[in-house]
Amino acid sequence: MNFKEHACRWCREEAFEVVVQGPDLLLDNPGKFQFVRCNNCGLFRQNPYLDWEELSNFYPETYSSYQPQASEISSHVKRWDKRYGLWKRVKLIHKHKPEGKWIDIGAGTGRILQEASLWEKWRLSGIEPVEHAAKYIQDRTGIEVFSGRLESFTGHADTYDIVTMWDVLEHLEDPIAGFSKVKEILVSGGIFVFSMPNMHSWDRRVFKQFWIGYDLPRHLHLFPEPVLLEILDAMGFSVLEKRCVAGSHGAFMLNLLFWNRKAKSGLLEKMLNLGPDSILPRIASFIPLWLLDQLKFGSNITYVVQKK
Repeated sequence: MNFKEHACRWCREEAFEVVVQGPDLLLDNPGKFQFVRCNNCGLFRQNPYLDWEELSNFYPETYSSYQPQASEISSHVKRWDKRYGLWKRVKLIHKHKPEGKWIDIGAGTGRILQEASLWEKWRLSGIEPVEHAAKYIQDRTGIEVFSGRLESFTGHADTYDIVTMWDVLEHLEDPIAGFSKVKEILVSGGIFVFSMPNMHSWDRRVFKQFWIGYDLPRHLHLFPEPVLLEILDAMGFSVLEKRCVAGSHGAFMLNLLFWNRKAKSGLLEKMLNLGPDSILPRIASFIPLWLLDQLKFGSNITYVVQKK
């Protein structure tokens, strides 16, 4: 593997402290990776890291972002479950921008775009670096998708009313350049909605190196809130809202799965073998996870920010 060292993307400091080291827990690919904390500003980065040419091999067609669109799920219950999470995200967009041009960056297989198209409120488009996923969206929805990385997107300045990144910023090689590109293509007063692993979540404290938010080696950056707010202000964004909108059940089950590889609990293994969509774990975890989401301690946090 061809690893690359790099300084902090925000403050350019090279010195760091190692936070966590480990393998690819999600897909069991070979290699050992690490997250470090910048000694100056506190931004977390994977260092050293793999460039996209090698890292793209860690995104197989079975990766979670490339699941089929909700309309292709045969089970009514599972289809409703998937659509409910998507509906909550679209509802959040509608609250802040009920119409206009909306581009979804890192669109995956277009699940959000498909749900948004049912509202008939926005002119939709997307950006997706994985070619087969971009083609999947266009074939099934007719929505225009740029097949390539954000860095190579040549969209016109001051074009979009809404830009979204659902669990994408942490995957960018240079998230500061990503913020800059978003600011460039947004109209004045436009909104940028993004979700990411919540550094203040309860499960990061409990599960430590087994926390799914690290997701080595795919996650390249993580943002403690003080440095995130500093970046947003300096880049010309003001925060309108933050909330845990994605729900934490899926992350909780993965955290347990990773943790149990060390704990080796037979009882927990039996529960995990039921699968993440099993009704019993969902019922047992619903109220505590819902409360944690309301307190903004959920696994994933979503920000709505506006271009000043």
